[in-house]
Amino acid sequence: MTKSIASITSLLVNLKTVNCSLLIKLRQLGFDPELTLGAEKEYTVKTLINAIDTLSIQFLTITANHNQFLQRTSYNERKTIEDCLKSLYQCLLQTQQELIEFHPAEYQCHSTHALAYISDNGENRKLKLLDAAHYIDQIKPYCRMLEMIVAHERIHALSAVLENLLSRDTKILDEENELTEEQSNALELSQYLIRQAL
Repeated sequence: MTKSIASITSLLVNLKTVNCSLLIKLRQLGFDPELTLGAEKEYTVKTLINAIDTLSIQFLTITANHNQFLQRTSYNERKTIEDCLKSLYQCLLQTQQELIEFHPAEYQCHSTHALAYISDNGENRKLKLLDAAHYIDQIKPYCRMLEMIVAHERIHALSAVLENLLSRDTKILDEENELTEEQSNALELSQYLIRQAL
């Protein structure tokens, strides 16, 4: 396994591990998971945390086949993915530390701004988790690209299976002269539709 893939895989596992307890901790401390955030308010706190989890699972699945991942990405793309994951991981670690130091007696969660709170001296503060939306947006195109490649490979595999079935159906049609005209027409129609789908 290459260094970049090993690092990416390690970061993904770490992301998933740190992320799994964030939502519970945020709720316990009084943060509203339904408040929106992101450049266009496209996330709630809850969907942001779920997006991190989903992203981790998708990339773990994509990187599981190391050779294909190497073939499908350039070194620069892998480094960009790795850098985004590092930044996201650091963001989660810092948020985790902020939540450890957060004392509800000293701070009040903001009722209208996601992941924001007010100190007892009136100072507005924000959790580092707010930056996660930016890192997710940076890495999403790579995830989509790799998913499309995987989907394309699956389509090719399915096409090969369908071609095999078509050739078998043709042999059966030639061998079985006892088909009724209706059965024969139905078989020819199904073959035609399969060819059109290919």
